[in-house]
Amino acid sequence: MTEILLIFTILLFSIFLVLGIVSHFKFFVGKWIYFTISVLSFIAFVFMLFFLNFNFSDQGTGSQNEPPKTEVPSGNNGDDPGKEDPPDEENPAPEEPVNETPADPEPIEPEEIVIHENGTVDYKVVAGDTLWSIAMRAGVTVEKIKQWNNLTSDTIYIGQILKLYGKNVEPPPLEDPPKQEDPPTTASSVIITNGNLQEKQIALTFDAGSDAIGIGILDVLKKHNVKATFFLTGSWADKFPQYAKRIASDGHEIGNHSYSHPDAVKTNSNIFKQDIIKAEEAIKNATGVTPQPYFRFPYGSYNNAALKIVGEAGYPYSIHWTIDTIDWKQPSVEVIVSRIQSGASNGDIILMHIGGINTPEAVDQVIPILKQMGYELVILSEILNLE
Repeated sequence: MTEILLIFTILLFSIFLVLGIVSHFKFFVGKWIYFTISVLSFIAFVFMLFFLNFNFSDQGTGSQNEPPKTEVPSGNNGDDPGKEDPPDEENPAPEEPVNETPADPEPIEPEEIVIHENGTVDYKVVAGDTLWSIAMRAGVTVEKIKQWNNLTSDTIYIGQILKLYGKNVEPPPLEDPPKQEDPPTTASSVIITNGNLQEKQIALTFDAGSDAIGIGILDVLKKHNVKATFFLTGSWADKFPQYAKRIASDGHEIGNHSYSHPDAVKTNSNIFKQDIIKAEEAIKNATGVTPQPYFRFPYGSYNNAALKIVGEAGYPYSIHWTIDTIDWKQPSVEVIVSRIQSGASNGDIILMHIGGINTPEAVDQVIPILKQMGYELVILSEILNLE
């Protein structure tokens, strides 16, 4: 800005000086005004030059009066994190240590996992954990951790809870379940929609398909000391083996819900049968129990041909439902509770899903309501008198 003012005053000085000289020789009126303005312009030039301390050497390199810069940590330019700021001549930075590259921080050693010989530890997996590192810190073997948590591979994920046992309470290795003779393969499976209408009993059932967002239902059932029946897909059991195992260890009943959740009516019979068998193997591997004799059709879709295939696969009972809460559409807690309470009757089989976000809270509210109405909450085997 100073350079512009200087140039402007020089131009004024030159222009009015020339006008004054011309007026003098041409005898024009007002020549003294021109000379006066040129003199004032020259005085302004000299004032800015000397009293404003103008530095000609700064021309072309930018103004001295730059706006203050925001400090950037670590001595880096805010626009280029990898480029250092130029030194500030007026405010020199404090001297840096002789060693220009700071030493890497000392790595933090993970804490030892202490397991009392008569106790257990629920260890939550954090970033950087591997089965090997957890085993080393806990003083156990990788194989034991896999055995205790029914892991089929070395893959673990952040947030997963691993059960670790002391040497005096270590559970024995799981034995293969005794092989059961397959039921007759000629009869079709029978569709069942309710239990004994003369008994004031209700069965809560939960389908597990794609995710486990509502797995908190297990804690709710445990809180109220209620057993239920869970229909697992094989893919869900493979994806969440620890949850599948807990369902079995908590004493709940388990049924087959296919492996990949296909529509039985639209699927080739042989492919559908293999899907059921594949699901059974996955559920056995995850839980240690067989899902027979109960099967539930995906989408509730079936026909006579599908019932024949299910019977041939070893499932004499295909369980439908009396009340559908439609909780997979994620209705509110109040809507789920209302659907159950208003429709409750003897022998009801209620359909819910582990994928229901509001299902755990709804069940927590509806269990006391059903008990107050005089209903006993039981598993399918009880409501069907098959025990």
